[in-house]
Amino acid sequence: MKGLTKISILSISLFVLSSIGFSAYSAATTQADTFQKVNVFIDFSDYELGSVEQWLREKGFEFKRDAKNRKKLDLDVSEDALILEAKRRMRGFLINDGVDLEEFSTIRIEWGILKYPKGATYEDRVNNEALMVMVFFGYDRISSGHFAIPNSPYFIGFFLGKEEEVNKGYKGRYFHKSGRFVCLGNPEPGETVISEYDLVSAFKRKYEKDEVPLISGIALAVDTSSAGDGGKAAAFIKSIEFLE
Repeated sequence: MKGLTKISILSISLFVLSSIGFSAYSAATTQADTFQKVNVFIDFSDYELGSVEQWLREKGFEFKRDAKNRKKLDLDVSEDALILEAKRRMRGFLINDGVDLEEFSTIRIEWGILKYPKGATYEDRVNNEALMVMVFFGYDRISSGHFAIPNSPYFIGFFLGKEEEVNKGYKGRYFHKSGRFVCLGNPEPGETVISEYDLVSAFKRKYEKDEVPLISGIALAVDTSSAGDGGKAAAFIKSIEFLE
């Protein structure tokens, strides 16, 4: 089953980040206190020594497309975060298909932007992000909407935008039946924010389903392929949590 997930996630990653906008339900908060049980905690603050790439591989991440190229995507660490810096126009993915989680309700991300991609805004269909966190649901392969593009599981991509309306979702160019993108905030560069999103309620409402599939994988995506200033951008991430 994990092999199917890996293929599906990669097929999404190759195509979804060219998209058009629409209004959709989403539920995001920042700096929200909660006492919910944490079922999965992905910590990007525990780096000690050695290769950053190897440290991420040990967490289950695989490097795809431009994420393999350090001349395009630089990876660094601060005291408590992973830093991803696009050095030029690029599109890359760090994919982790080892997150198999049946019990969850909310995702919580601690992160921020160092430099927004110049001119990027989903409102004008320049759909680039310094960092997107993608969550994949289940193993059923839903139609992509194009015969040449592989079908894939449901997914939601989360990003921080400079100009986008918070709590507004977007559809991509493909995967209209299975994919959504949601802006979780407009922080100032250098500001750390904690974003929360009710995955279960939003999934049921948007896809009109009574049951929510298990979480079958996640990905970190960087896309500055259409941005100005040579595609330069940077973001940091401290942690991803899935709450019960």
